[in-house]
Amino acid sequence: MGPVVQQGRSEIESGASAAAPELSAPACRNADPGLFFPPYGRQLRHSQVTAAKELCTGCPVQEECLAMAVHADESDGIWGGTTPVERRRMRSQLARMQCGAELARSVVRDEDLQVRPAERPGVVHNLLRMGWNAERIGQTLKLTADQVEEARVAAARAQALHALMERHYPQGWS
Repeated sequence: MGPVVQQGRSEIESGASAAAPELSAPACRNADPGLFFPPYGRQLRHSQVTAAKELCTGCPVQEECLAMAVHADESDGIWGGTTPVERRRMRSQLARMQCGAELARSVVRDEDLQVRPAERPGVVHNLLRMGWNAERIGQTLKLTADQVEEARVAAARAQALHALMERHYPQGWS
């Protein structure tokens, strides 16, 4: 089941013009709002999501739009080329990356702990920053080389999202 639009205006919709004047020239400015938000109580259709994301591609303010939606925890519609589910995943990924430093310190202290798959990117990222190599990480966490690489790639994506958020919300975004 897909996301359902809530009644009323979202936090971003109601404050976008005052809070973010830089969003005055989005590619969606003259688009039908129904493309990004289905009628109340209806789900976003796959074709609707695809068309909205296509319009977002190359938009001059896509990055700002995405940062605003993640910052506001926007739960409805397409913002910055992402669905509500994708934005929730992004926020979760950012939160897990923040926890990764403490888990990595526990690994270094040789504490016996099980690192869950969702926590791997944060732990791997922090262990690499501490000077560990991929082989040592794999041996210690009992991961294959492919699993370590997958975690490293996921961490790089999360770090890119973190950098985007810091660019647009340097005083804090969580």
